[in-house]
Order: sequence, then structure tokens, then C-alpha cells
Amino acid sequence: MTGESKKPRTAIITLGCRVNQYESEAIAGMLEKDGIEIVPFGTQADVTIINTCTVTAESDRKSRQHIRRAASVSPNGKIIVTGCFAQVSPEDAAIDGVSAVIGNAEKSRIPSLVRDLCEGREPETVILPSDLENAPYDTLTLPVPRRARAFIKIEDGCENRCAYCIIPKARGKVRSKDPRTVLCEAEALAHAGCSEITLTGIETGAYGRDSGGVFSLASLLADLAHVPGIRRIGLGSLDPSLMRDPFLETAASVPSLLPHFHLSLQSGSTSVLNRMRRPYTAERAMERIEALRRVFPAAMLTADVIVGFPGETEEEFAQTLDFCQKSNFLHLHIFPYSIRKGTEAAGMPNQVADGVKKARAARLAEAQQQIKAEILTQYVEEHRTAPVSLLIEEFKAGYALGHSEHFVELSAKANGYRVGDTVEVYLTDTDGETCTGVIR
Repeated sequence: MTGESKKPRTAIITLGCRVNQYESEAIAGMLEKDGIEIVPFGTQADVTIINTCTVTAESDRKSRQHIRRAASVSPNGKIIVTGCFAQVSPEDAAIDGVSAVIGNAEKSRIPSLVRDLCEGREPETVILPSDLENAPYDTLTLPVPRRARAFIKIEDGCENRCAYCIIPKARGKVRSKDPRTVLCEAEALAHAGCSEITLTGIETGAYGRDSGGVFSLASLLADLAHVPGIRRIGLGSLDPSLMRDPFLETAASVPSLLPHFHLSLQSGSTSVLNRMRRPYTAERAMERIEALRRVFPAAMLTADVIVGFPGETEEEFAQTLDFCQKSNFLHLHIFPYSIRKGTEAAGMPNQVADGVKKARAARLAEAQQQIKAEILTQYVEEHRTAPVSLLIEEFKAGYALGHSEHFVELSAKANGYRVGDTVEVYLTDTDGETCTGVIR
């Protein structure tokens, strides 16, 4: 063995989305149960697992870069490449030094493969691409929470076929985790001390679409509300069109559901949304946001936005800017459009110049920063005498750090508390990014 410990050592690096993060943590938990030590990426390891992303060409480049780095750090170790880059481009992932390339539907096989590699029972290179067309839902679950907040992956795959996105090729059709498995996983996490879970997936709102109406995201939320110890339930990125009245009515009946929603908006221009092949117009998205706020008046909203999509005019960008200002988002994830080979958008005419994309992203970010500062100033005023709930995620210099139920970053002077505790905080100030307060 190459490690300093007598135990076999495995390093894991995760690129990309929360689903990848969840899957890496599930694999790490399974390996630890087998007596394998998990060490930081960049240190000597017997096996290094690289869970890759392929959402953009830059993601592919970073994936290859991490593979090469793993080979240089542990020249005598084995390398497993998995994730979306491994699924879409397995031959490109199988560069020198790689022992195995594992497709997305085969990740549950990685722990046994790690054991085999540690004991020298595998040939030089193994490539196990996944047949996503016929793949069942994977069996990965999160055995041990590593933080006060934990993700639960409930869904895999996407069938939207947006013009800019390669993910349907990397993840396949919609597949949902059995709700009984989700409930068992939530119960186990609560028993281990986790009080907040966030449901996530490649297309979280599509949960249950493959069940023939037997279950849905709304019914799962209603069931999770009864899990003892789970005090807060969050939702991953959602399509605005999910916010129909029946879903909102059920969601409002779940007292532990956090009043924070992240929307996969992508644009505030109907003509751009049409070119993107998104399943809604800007007008319809705004209607759903207004409906959401009628049901959840105190909700905080965040969103993803792509700027500089092929053909985007100054007028269309202005429509997106206006939409975001009217929507009063707490935060925006702003992405300048990046050409992704293999997608429809890569071949579209009128590609926007990089300088224009960068400038538009900066303008939107500047406007959003002002909106956020105004939201947080008002938030402080509203909660000087009416406390918010802080889930303590870490301590630094005598302060408890974490998020409120509205997903606002908070800090408060604290003694005698532990990570995972939930405390009431009365707000006193904000710097435009986070809020500070006192615990009484």
C-alpha cells in the first residue's frame, strides 16, 4: 500500500452539482464502513476517485486536469473516473494512469471495485459505461451525515432536452427513488443528528413522473413532514412551471418546508426561452412566482440565469434584467453562455461575443447586488424583534455561522451550543451579504 496508514486510503474529488456531491458522500460512507480511510484529494492514496462534470467544455477540461493531477500525486495509486464526463466521453476519460471509467448508473459498484483495486484483483483498465435508456434508479444512499445539513438525492435524469444542455445524454431518462427508501434515509439521518435535509435531483420537480401517478414530489413532502427529528426540509433547483396551485397547496401544509425556493429560470426573455427550448414563457414564469409568493409571502427566491445565449440581443438582455429586478431575487447564479459540443445551441447562428457576455453578466451581477442589499436591510428591520431560526453549521472566532429558514447567511455570538443546534436569533445588522444578530 502507498499510504502511511495500514488501512487502504481513498481520495475523492467531486466536480459539478449537488447530485454528484451526494453520490460522492454516499460512496465515501460505504468505503468507510469497509474500513477504508478517506483522505483529502491531493494526498497520497491507494485509489483516487474523480467524480466528474460535463455541463460545459470548461467542465471537461477541469475533469481531465484533475485526472492528471491524481496521477502525479499518487503515481503508484489507482484512479477511478466516474460522473458525467465519464458517461458522455469514456474514451477521453481513459487517459494514462486511469484504472477504471465508471458510468453514472454504475456508481454503486465503485466500493467493491475500490477493494478489488487495493488488492490487485482488477486488470489495467476497466470501462463500464451505463445503458441509461434501460437503467434503474441507483441504490446509493447516504449512510452518515457529515454536516448539520444533508442532501438526499431523490431523482436522476432529465427529459427536457434544452438546447444548451448535455445532461440528458449524461444522466438519461427520469428515474425516481422509491419514497419508502427516501423516508428510511431521512429517518437514519435524523437518528444520526441531522436536522435539515435538502431534496435534490437532476430535475427535482420531475420526481415521481415515472411512477404513473403513484407518488410525486408533493406527496413525498407530505410524508417527510412526519419524520421525527427532521425540523427543516429544503428543495433543490425547481422549474418555475412546477409552482402550480395543487403543488403549492400541499407544500404550504408542510410546516417544516423551508420558505426558500431556487428556480431554474435561465432567462427572463420569452424569445430567448423559446430558443432555449424551455417549457414556459417569461410571462408564465412570473405568474408562477407571484402565485408562490401568495402562498409563501415571506419566501426568499434565488435563481439560475444564463446570459449571452446565441442570438441574445440587447433588448432581450434588458428583458432578463427587468425580470430579475421585478422578481426580487435574494441571489442569482449567473452563467455566461458557454458553447457545449453536442448540443443544439452549439450550432446556432449569432453566437454572442465573449466580451459582450462578460459585460452583461457583470451588469446583471451589479444590479443583483443592489437588490440583495435592499432585501437584507429590510430583512434585518423585520427581524429585530421577531427572531429567525439559525441552524448552526460551524463556529468561527466565537460566532455561530449558518443559514436562517429563508436561506439567509447568519452569524451570531454563541457559547454553549453545538453544530446542529437550532437557535433563535434577533437580527441587528447586515453588510449586504450576510446578517448578524444576537441570541437571547
